[in-house]
Amino acid sequence: MAIAFGTLYVGLLPFNLNPETPVAAWAFFAAELACLLLLVVATSSVWRLRFKPPEGLRSQAHPSVDLFITVCGEPLPVVDRSLSSVARLRYPGRLTVYVLDDGNDERVRARAAQLGFEYRSRTAEGLERTHRKAGNLNYGLARSSGELVFTLDADHEIDPAGLEPLLGYMRFPEVAFVQSKQRFVVQEDDPFNAQDPVFYDGIQLAFDDSDTVISCGSGVLYRRRALDDVGGFATWNLVEDLTTSYELHAKGWKTLYYPYPITKGLAPANIHEVYRQRGQWATDTLRLFFWDNPLLKKGLSWRARFRHLMISVTYLWSGFLVPIFFVLPLYAYITGQDLMTSNEGLVVTARIAYFVLFVLAVRYMFRGRSVGKQFQFLVGLFPVYIAGAVRALLHPKGRPLAYKLNNAGDRETAEPGAARTWWVLGPQIALFIANAVLPFWAAWYGTAGPWTIALNVAVSSFVLWTLWPVIVAGLTHRSHAIAVAGLDKLETREATT
Repeated sequence: MAIAFGTLYVGLLPFNLNPETPVAAWAFFAAELACLLLLVVATSSVWRLRFKPPEGLRSQAHPSVDLFITVCGEPLPVVDRSLSSVARLRYPGRLTVYVLDDGNDERVRARAAQLGFEYRSRTAEGLERTHRKAGNLNYGLARSSGELVFTLDADHEIDPAGLEPLLGYMRFPEVAFVQSKQRFVVQEDDPFNAQDPVFYDGIQLAFDDSDTVISCGSGVLYRRRALDDVGGFATWNLVEDLTTSYELHAKGWKTLYYPYPITKGLAPANIHEVYRQRGQWATDTLRLFFWDNPLLKKGLSWRARFRHLMISVTYLWSGFLVPIFFVLPLYAYITGQDLMTSNEGLVVTARIAYFVLFVLAVRYMFRGRSVGKQFQFLVGLFPVYIAGAVRALLHPKGRPLAYKLNNAGDRETAEPGAARTWWVLGPQIALFIANAVLPFWAAWYGTAGPWTIALNVAVSSFVLWTLWPVIVAGLTHRSHAIAVAGLDKLETREATT
């Protein structure tokens, strides 16, 4: 019904746009058309979800497992918690733990030796630290031989029985990896939506239904033979998880999802870390879109094409198209120009019906998993996605990008100043203030008629609702200093599947 009403509404627009404001009118049409197309793509990708039991699939064997802990300058207490959790891991088969330390920290070396883990460091061996985490993982692959490889970030802990639920799914020889659900230690109310229930309790379940799950880099059990088939972990993008998944899908491998958390990791603590993390995700995804597009990628099934395309299009939609709605009311308040010249009542009625059905449809598709909050933080970070798109366009394959690790060593000491925080949130704050103030300005100075102001106030109210959470979270959560000793006291939000 949402798609039907959306088609009716979008179909009405070209015949009723104001020819005196062609740029604004057709930008509005483009944004509305893009929203409808994204709904169609999302519906085709997220129509069916696959659920699994908490106990996983019973394992018929216990193949050898190499567990890689990738370290690169994280605070020692954080790394120690990760190593200690692995030391408590129960596994009846052969389990070899490799601490892959690109930081070449003697304290990490000593702790690894104390726990009986294999310590390896490219720096200590005189090798260059090329290709970031992917290069470190490939370095570990070349120095190990287990049938399966489990990856764990240095700021993640694993449950003692974490491996068991995943092993049974490796009985199917065409499965390249099983990704477990991510769980994060977050501040109260999860101000930056780090738990992301729409992705972990919706999109990944849908991708699992077509065996095209995306690796998240940590808490993943890989089949070594599959990694060998694609030449190891992908190195040309910023981070290895998405691109490695992409290459495995193109080679015909299946990837599965275990929708329960077996690990716990640190989430970004402030808006600067959020910008860094989400910017890297957007850049990676859009580099694939621009330089290795899913629609043209050889070997991908049509279902895999649509799923990878949906992720790329979402970033473009959030960064470039939805913000059009943030600006158009301002244009109307200042110029007094309407975007419509005829049948305005019919168009508005169709838009209201479409909006209501759109909201209901999205809530249904994602089983009510905080869709509103997801939208606010997705669209509220639009400057990040614009910057990510520019970086992606300027960096084709073969042109490396600068990369900065999340949760690195300065987390405990560096405190971003208030002025810097206000600066990075400048676009959102400016649009928020403009949409809050200009309706009153237009009414006071008579720059727009009452009907024009009333219609655009509805849109401005939507803009204020969308941008408010990101602004508040960014301004009120600036501290880097998450005391590692107090991690267990912080609230851990887990979506119930």
